[in-house]
Amino acid sequence: MAKELIVVKGRVIEQNRSFTPEVGEDIGYELGAKMIQRWHRENPDDVLASFTGRNLIENILAQPGCTGIRMFNAINDLGIKQLVLVGVDKHGNNILEYTTIGDNGNIIKHKGIVGDRSAICPPSCGQGDVDINWAD
Repeated sequence: MAKELIVVKGRVIEQNRSFTPEVGEDIGYELGAKMIQRWHRENPDDVLASFTGRNLIENILAQPGCTGIRMFNAINDLGIKQLVLVGVDKHGNNILEYTTIGDNGNIIKHKGIVGDRSAICPPSCGQGDVDINWAD
């Protein structure tokens, strides 16, 4: 995968410059917990997490040409932080519309899926270590 150097908050970081299904990796519990704890310390009154169900994620990924999902930070009508999910193609373009061929050979235009309405934590954190160990 091609890499690029970018500047974020005054720091130079390296990231993948690819929009393939392989982008992203398992960072493990320790690093994940450290990052989540840092967020929670710096933003104690903000949303800790969002839950999106499998059906929406699979429907976004099932769109023709979709190689992954872009997650936009957003604010809903109540002023609460949310994530808006959009499919992305291999060129890094958001999939906002796509075409398919119908049974009779006609071209059918579809709107791309733009997902939200996830459950936010808190209050919907579940039980166990979601809101205890990760955010301490």
